[in-house]
Amino acid sequence: MENDNKELIEVRRNGNEIRNLKDPSTKIMREAVKKTPSSIKYLDNPPLDVMILAVSAGWNSLRFIKNPPYEVQMAAVKNKGWAIQYVSEQTEEIQLAAVRRDFDSIQYIDNPSCTVQVEAVNTFWSALKYIKAPCKEAKLLAISKSEQAITYVGDYTDDELREYLLANIKIIKYIYDSLEMDILDEILKEKFIRDDVPAEYIKDFMELQILDINKVNFIRDYGSRSTQQKLIDYVLGR
Repeated sequence: MENDNKELIEVRRNGNEIRNLKDPSTKIMREAVKKTPSSIKYLDNPPLDVMILAVSAGWNSLRFIKNPPYEVQMAAVKNKGWAIQYVSEQTEEIQLAAVRRDFDSIQYIDNPSCTVQVEAVNTFWSALKYIKAPCKEAKLLAISKSEQAITYVGDYTDDELREYLLANIKIIKYIYDSLEMDILDEILKEKFIRDDVPAEYIKDFMELQILDINKVNFIRDYGSRSTQQKLIDYVLGR
């Protein structure tokens, strides 16, 4: 008992002291990894709860665990998404948990599925810049969340540009010099003739200073009745 108390004091002061202990009890192990998560590297075949405690206290201690069980891997990525870099078999479930925790952990995932890409972008749009070959859905979602995402999509076709502009008119700020006005004119007509144009899209369009056209007249001439009413609401609400 006295020896246990002495060992507890030692590992509570510095978890790495467990390396000098022979056959430490589970209680001593827990206290050691709680204080110093990386001290798990000195433990042979630690119990499951000790491994989970270690990665929950310090996510990168996962790299010191040989053949960590699935539960330990999941606990690590839920603590910090970056822990997935130490997971050899990255199931989609673990990938999703990682990008939900930290969007940029997708940089440690080889060939993420479109589902994982979308989840990462949904966490934060700039996850797009860490994806080597983003899928269409991920690019469109990122652009709908932030116009700056257009700078990370790479080359795009005219059809893709149409979708991007329909999703977020503010991308014009980043592509204005290369944008053909007749194409933009067609896209805006297509957008505004709809009845389901979000009020936020109209607001963004009206406040887009780089676009030097008579915006009120454009919506009056080409917008649906619903779009025109939302324009009136915008003007009256300013």
